[in-house]
Amino acid sequence: MASDSIVDKIRNGSIRKPTDLSRKIQVIGSGFGRTGTMSLNAAFEILLQGPACHSGTVLFCDDLVIKEWARILRPDVDPGFVRSSLKSLLAGYVAVTDTWAATFTPELLELFPDAIVICTVRDPESWYKSFSQLAAADMPRLITKILMLPMPIMRHFPSALEDLWTRVCKQHGVSPPRAPDGPEFAINHINWVKKIVPLERLHFFDVKEGWEPLCKILDLPIPDQPFPRANEQAAMKELARELQWQVLYRWGMILAGLCIAVGGLVFAMKVSQPY
Repeated sequence: MASDSIVDKIRNGSIRKPTDLSRKIQVIGSGFGRTGTMSLNAAFEILLQGPACHSGTVLFCDDLVIKEWARILRPDVDPGFVRSSLKSLLAGYVAVTDTWAATFTPELLELFPDAIVICTVRDPESWYKSFSQLAAADMPRLITKILMLPMPIMRHFPSALEDLWTRVCKQHGVSPPRAPDGPEFAINHINWVKKIVPLERLHFFDVKEGWEPLCKILDLPIPDQPFPRANEQAAMKELARELQWQVLYRWGMILAGLCIAVGGLVFAMKVSQPY
């Protein structure tokens, strides 16, 4: 049984947002995107009975939230500022997942000393194939940045993504900084997670295995419902199509406004000319 995509949840208003800000992160999902993080996020919301934060849902918060995430992703940002921002951004969430969370694993370990770490895993070759298929549809960065300018939230995303992979490369000791260009990125990440997370707090999980191993890790009963199965690649492609329509609409409105303004100016100049 497939779960709703992020886009579906946005349309029907089912994305969960924190209402009780006293709740804290119980689980840090340190796996890369494309390893089943959407499914894991949905599973956490069922098991822990609270909202879980995923990079995909962050894109549909308000402008200030995505701007704050973008600021802390910068590789040269003050560590103290990162910790204070994460504490504020994640207030009320019970879990956090996806690549953005993964790159902040050291800070999250410090902020939430009672939380465990669950790293989703996938065959590195399969992971890179999935990642590269999605990345192949990306436009050049400069064009993307220009097109996103009229988008209140998404305008922060191109730079944030660039900073994300710069941060990841720095953590993994990879130079020069770049987006993943091979399956070794996934291998490097697993090795990094093993190095920084205390053994007693670290768990690995393959979403293909469903409820049983996950519930065993969390010491919770297996729910009487199917394990959520989100097709991440399909959801991200759907999200990209949705954003493309929004970009076209906004630029269309801007160009239409410019045409009206120019036309009005030309008309005014003609009217003002003496005969």
